[in-house]
Amino acid sequence: MEARPDFLEKLKSSLPKSSYDQRKMWAIYILEKNIDLKELAELLKYEKVIATKFLWMLSDIGILSPNRLLSELSYLFTLCSTINQDYKTYFASYWLYVGVPSENEGEAIDLLFQFIVSPKTNITVKSRSALVLFNLTKKYPELKNELRYSLIDQLNKYSKDFDKRVARILKLIDE
Repeated sequence: MEARPDFLEKLKSSLPKSSYDQRKMWAIYILEKNIDLKELAELLKYEKVIATKFLWMLSDIGILSPNRLLSELSYLFTLCSTINQDYKTYFASYWLYVGVPSENEGEAIDLLFQFIVSPKTNITVKSRSALVLFNLTKKYPELKNELRYSLIDQLNKYSKDFDKRVARILKLIDE
């Protein structure tokens, strides 16, 4: 179903000051009314606070309905690539929740490794990237060594909690 212009405008005006609960309610509404995510993705073209809160809402959609988000992820990834490269960090979460569309696997793998090794990437994105890559090693076992070495390189650079997460993933790789 098309996104009604009044709903798109409501989101545009409300997202900047929205709470988690409001975004979750909108996610439920979008799913119940089968509103087209491609049309709502126009929100990515507005000011950063609107786009960011929309990206957060997409996480709720992915958690509530993984298949729905998965079906639109390739389009959203391409769109984010043309609008703002920083928006790509959100895909570490989306890919963790719903998987990586096959048409994006190559670019996703490269990007996720970049997230892991970049000192500019926050530890949440690093952790999620590592988990997504670990999941992809089931399909592409040849990634295991590169993932192992990339994670070992990250040890003792951040928090103890991050090191524990890395240690768990390293253990899974070696099983």
